[in-house]
Amino acid sequence: MLLPAPAAAQNPAAAEALFEQARAAMAAGDYQVACARLRDSDRLDPAVGTRFNLADCEERRGRLATAWSLFRGVLAELGAEDDRRPIAEQRARALEPRLSYVTLQRAADTPRSARLRLDGVELGEGSFDVPLPLDPGAHELVLMADGKEERRTVTLRERETTVVPIRLEPPRAERPPADESGSARRTSGYVVGGVGIAAALTGIVAGVVTLGKKSTANEHCDDARRVCDQTGRDANESGQTFGVVSGVGLAVGALGLATGAYLLLTAPRAPATASARLTRRDQVTLAPQLGWGTGTGFLGVVGSF
Repeated sequence: MLLPAPAAAQNPAAAEALFEQARAAMAAGDYQVACARLRDSDRLDPAVGTRFNLADCEERRGRLATAWSLFRGVLAELGAEDDRRPIAEQRARALEPRLSYVTLQRAADTPRSARLRLDGVELGEGSFDVPLPLDPGAHELVLMADGKEERRTVTLRERETTVVPIRLEPPRAERPPADESGSARRTSGYVVGGVGIAAALTGIVAGVVTLGKKSTANEHCDDARRVCDQTGRDANESGQTFGVVSGVGLAVGALGLATGAYLLLTAPRAPATASARLTRRDQVTLAPQLGWGTGTGFLGVVGSF
């Protein structure tokens, strides 16, 4: 329902123009623009009729607590005989069960110097522990105490009632930054060490085959005469090949294991717990050995545990 705003004091011409523009915006369903122009109109020329229409506009755009407050303000201004009074009274009464409330609850740990700002408006001590009607939607709550300022967002739905304890959140312990360089170094150490293990296993297998070929060659060769039958010659040739593979594999394996161990041991890391520390008795050291000759050969692994 739109009622004309009576002309009065400050700038009635501009107020009337804004009022007419607000009527057009409301007819078009643009309640945000309409409400803004009604507020400006009332500021330039305060009138109960303008505020009545503003209450209607605010209700239409969902700001129920604002509309309820405006209707109650209109009721306080209208005389008993004014035909708009029963309409404003009915509209205010219909809004009451739809209102949302927030209670800002003072807790035992609420700082004594606490001050609150709700949607940019600072609240006094009397605002604690009282259900305050608010429009549905998000509201910014700022708690100021002991030189600190903490912001929260309180979101309400229509007809919702919520209690917000007023306390400063304890400071969060900062996590130390992740040691990405140490992690990457350890990952590289595991990869290189894995390659070293694979190469060492290849070398060991080739060494075992070499020993088998040596045994075959010993059976089919006469070392004194330095002659071999075909089987002996084949065993010698393949034994030499497997010997080279074994030597290379063990060398690469040793290098990979040594490099991987170096990367792991020199990677930055957090201090280890007592249970995680290696002692001298926990350490293992391996060193492969291989030898090859015309008549003999050997493969071995020596180490300390």
